[in-house]
Amino acid sequence: MLKPKALTRVLEQANTGGIHCTLLLNQEGSLMAFAGRSEKKEHVTAAIAANIWMSYEKNSRVAIDDKSLELIVLNCEDGRVLIKKVASLLLCIYAQSSVGLGLLKAKSEVLAGYLETPLTQIVSTT
Repeated sequence: MLKPKALTRVLEQANTGGIHCTLLLNQEGSLMAFAGRSEKKEHVTAAIAANIWMSYEKNSRVAIDDKSLELIVLNCEDGRVLIKKVASLLLCIYAQSSVGLGLLKAKSEVLAGYLETPLTQIVSTT
């Protein structure tokens, strides 16, 4: 069984070097776990990230020959946002604009790899 405090500690490990926060959410936009500076906007960020993911995923199937979407990176006024699918959940990392895309992607890959097996077991049982 995955413990909520342990999950938060795992997500917190990514919050270095310009990473503001890391979120784990379902595809409907409900926040499952959060680590980072609380700005009271986490639920809004989760809903927006899920909406962006679902829009791109739906439209990318037609555009890229049914290959599944792996990663979205957005450059915004306030920073960069990375969204990646892990099990059937979404991992969202919000960072400063100065954070390199390679570092952002590397952190997401490490987190996703670490969380994939436990999250797959939990999500498949619910």
